[in-house]
Amino acid sequence: MSIYVKNITKSFQNRNVLQDVSFKIEKGRCVALIGPNGAGKTTLLNILVGLLDSDQGEISYQKTKDWKKEIGFLPQIPSFYNWMTAKEFLLFMGKVSQIDTLQLKSKVADVLESTGLTDDRNRKIQGFSGGMKQRLGLAQALLHEPSLLFLDEPVSALDPVGRRDFMNILSSIKEKTTIVYSTHILHDAEEISDNVLFLKQGSIIAQGMLEQFISQTSKTYTLKISNDFPYDLSTCSFIKSVKMLDAKSASLTFQNEGSKEELLQWCLIHHLDIIEFKKEKLTLESVFMEEVKK
Repeated sequence: MSIYVKNITKSFQNRNVLQDVSFKIEKGRCVALIGPNGAGKTTLLNILVGLLDSDQGEISYQKTKDWKKEIGFLPQIPSFYNWMTAKEFLLFMGKVSQIDTLQLKSKVADVLESTGLTDDRNRKIQGFSGGMKQRLGLAQALLHEPSLLFLDEPVSALDPVGRRDFMNILSSIKEKTTIVYSTHILHDAEEISDNVLFLKQGSIIAQGMLEQFISQTSKTYTLKISNDFPYDLSTCSFIKSVKMLDAKSASLTFQNEGSKEELLQWCLIHHLDIIEFKKEKLTLESVFMEEVKK
């Protein structure tokens, strides 16, 4: 299911939380919604799933009238009936979602298996770890086989092992499910996302295919020399910015393209042998940092 969002605006107590947000998500894409704390990610997700009304703007879901039945949602802090077992909770939620009774048991077994909770299906939820609760929340969101899955910071409270398991689950379902999730863990977003939306102070500041952002030409270079730098590189007029990696290597940007020749001359004058000089590969984190500084 595709999503079309046009000019969404939302305010709380005269403070703009979202301002003129517009984007399009094609069916079958995995999209990361990225932004600093307070950027409006949770508010936007709550509007997309119908938990909040926007002040203005339009949202349309292609090829479906009863769109809410096509949506699965995992909030940042999911709620459960802790006195239930995992299996009881999913059976109950299946009935609430009006899943056919004849199919419900098999669907519950399927999502327990896909989220790695089969062996814990008869345990009380109150004894679950944070990671297990996140898995259960995902199982509930997937129970009715949604066309579109929204996740709000799904791995923020997980340890590295739990985060890896959770991302593997998302990778396995993204072939048949459109996924939109907010995150501040950019390494994970870079690993599984097809598209990214950068949100800052309630506005989309950049959006597009992940590979397009990563393939942009980097302006940062790594320089390694055979001996210590004679003095601080930041004092050189041809250097725009520098980050010392150690006494013999630095990450730097130039004032202009001609500055690279000036660097070579500077190294010759100071009898410095260059061991390595190369452009740094862009990462999603570096792209994001550049975008939020604008």
